[in-house]
Amino acid sequence: MIPRVINRRIRPMWIAALAGAAWANRDDLNRWFRFARRFVDQRKTRPFTEVVTEARVRAAVSADPLLRRDPALKDLAVHNGVVTLITTSPTWPDPVTQVQHLLAVKGISEVTSSHL
Repeated sequence: MIPRVINRRIRPMWIAALAGAAWANRDDLNRWFRFARRFVDQRKTRPFTEVVTEARVRAAVSADPLLRRDPALKDLAVHNGVVTLITTSPTWPDPVTQVQHLLAVKGISEVTSSHL
């Protein structure tokens, strides 16, 4: 166990590191937060298997550095095995490189995009 004197001196450093990591991944954290809030709102009307599939797709997006940091990607939605990427650019996504990662997720049959 870490003595209190050392713990008090280290605490600001790990808080700053945590805040820096949250700031660097703020778009991804915001998408996950909106998903969690929507899950709570729709927990009685939406099938749980669809929620799990959407969580898997979101994890795939978070694991892919190109998709996670893409400023055009605002959010995504999953309905009946079809992923809809909500973007700010009509020419996104690139089906060759980025969409293939999402098609590899179990339960996903198609990936489409919707322009805001």
